Amino acid sequence: MKEFTSYSVRVAGLILIVYTVANLPAHSMAYTIRPEYGIMSYILPSMIPIIIGVLLLKFPFLISSYLHKEAWNKIDLDQVQLTKIFCILIGIVFLFFAISDLIFYMSPALILYFSDNYELSLLTFDYASAIATIIELGFSLVLIGKAGSIATFVASEKQNPSNKANSADAPKARAAD
Repeated sequence: MKEFTSYSVRVAGLILIVYTVANLPAHSMAYTIRPEYGIMSYILPSMIPIIIGVLLLKFPFLISSYLHKEAWNKIDLDQVQLTKIFCILIGIVFLFFAISDLIFYMSPALILYFSDNYELSLLTFDYASAIATIIELGFSLVLIGKAGSIATFVASEKQNPSNKANSADAPKARAAD
């Protein structure tokens, strides 16, 4: 289970790095709008999570040995169960981002819809991002709902890697018949 914990620590570090790098344009834009706060007030909120993420990626066993308890050794999980857990966790992360983005996109429309002073034609709407958010929501629900099927599919592909070779030779065998 210590390997599972260290793998989870690495995934957390990678998510932290990706999320921070994704927010770098907002930090740079905030600096151009308000340069009087100084460059360090915009660099530190970006660099500290990146440094922590790199440390989590490079040294996951330090964290996992600190978190590891003796009771965890009694838990036996096979490859299918671990893959199912990872699918559900990734699905929950995507679900969080999809719901927060949907709230971001739908709240101005709802505010304008229920107010008497504004028309919906005043609403500027990013249709591409909204469609991508809906697709992300569907993908997260599939990951959460079908995690068991995905895990058994991945486990069967790992156990039978010769299936790809046999499927590539199948048209040749049919032609020979």
